[in-house]
Amino acid sequence: MKIEWNKVTWYSRVAAIIIYVGTFALAFYLGQWCGASKAIINQVPAQNTGENQDNVITSATFDCAGGKTINAVFFSEKVALSLSDGRSMLLLQTLSASGARYSNTDESFVFWNTGDTAFIQERDKTTYEDCIADNTNK
Repeated sequence: MKIEWNKVTWYSRVAAIIIYVGTFALAFYLGQWCGASKAIINQVPAQNTGENQDNVITSATFDCAGGKTINAVFFSEKVALSLSDGRSMLLLQTLSASGARYSNTDESFVFWNTGDTAFIQERDKTTYEDCIADNTNK
């Protein structure tokens, strides 16, 4: 069998497609893995986070559809949330194209904030929506 180096065969086409698709699949997997490893959630009440009041950037209360509310205390790279359903948590900031995005490790709980608006997604379902900051006590 003689090897012809400059000849394109179906083997070389299949190998090129596998390498091309495999490279992007590997990059996507590594990007998802690294992004998820940067987020953390601690199921602790927001008032017991141990944060010094000097580290607080701002705080806001968001009034949402259905009579729900979100109390948020923003720190440099995290947010402490108190929800009207009684849950409290501390979320780390994660990558976002616009606005601020905070999530837990597996990204099953995500808090989005842009300007005076916010919403929460839990397992790809929006549970707190149409949230607007209550500016009456500023």
